Amino acid sequence: MSEPPQNPQFRDEEGQAPDPESPAPDGPDRTPERPPPYQGTYGAGPGQAPPPVPAPGAGAAGPQPGYGPPGQPLPGPGGPQDHLAGRWARLGAALLDSLILGVVSIPAVLFSIRWDAMEESMSSGEPVTELTELYHIPRLIGAYVVVFLLGFAYFTVAHAKWGQTIGKKALGIRVVSVAGHSALTWRQAIGRQAFVYAVSVATALLNLVPGGALIGALGMLDNAWILWDAQKQAVHDKVAGTLVVKAPPWAPNPYARS
Repeated sequence: MSEPPQNPQFRDEEGQAPDPESPAPDGPDRTPERPPPYQGTYGAGPGQAPPPVPAPGAGAAGPQPGYGPPGQPLPGPGGPQDHLAGRWARLGAALLDSLILGVVSIPAVLFSIRWDAMEESMSSGEPVTELTELYHIPRLIGAYVVVFLLGFAYFTVAHAKWGQTIGKKALGIRVVSVAGHSALTWRQAIGRQAFVYAVSVATALLNLVPGGALIGALGMLDNAWILWDAQKQAVHDKVAGTLVVKAPPWAPNPYARS
């Protein structure tokens, strides 16, 4: 069996090999075995200008998906609701903040204890049953006022300046305004915490009234509202117009200041 030639060449009708430097035949003498060289530009049709070459680093033409309005956290893969803080995260942050305030408030409470009455009770073996015998009431009231003001300042300043208390920062959540997910104003931060403390004080006072414990339990609805609310807002969030959202490191921070 004969092998095919290594470098086959096309020949014309007279059996002569074409000259590689001669121009290609035009018109009806052009054969499909040897089409003429393409004279246009890749990416454009005959007689059309070539498409513009994009600059280095430039993307495709047309609007590209962005990160949303400035200061708005990004929705996660689960949908628009995925950026809302979880209920367990909010509970953990509240417990951590309460623990911090409790530790800071210890000196004020210790200052109101009647240590002489406690020593007498320990030496005699008789327990102290009356509150007035164990605490110096004016000092105890002053201690509660200090604890109240300290907690109010802690939550208000932290939310207005950073959107996060220590507990919220540890749990990766942040308080923002419902309008545009922007930073809270001082008015929002003060109103939010004032409502929280007003509910707490009203609940405590109702518990002192006979039969008022049942009515006072309604104060639990403030925080329990996040269990069924679509935006996971507590009642104080709805009053102040705030949301608690996730705050991962890559999310926009509306409280960041240059």
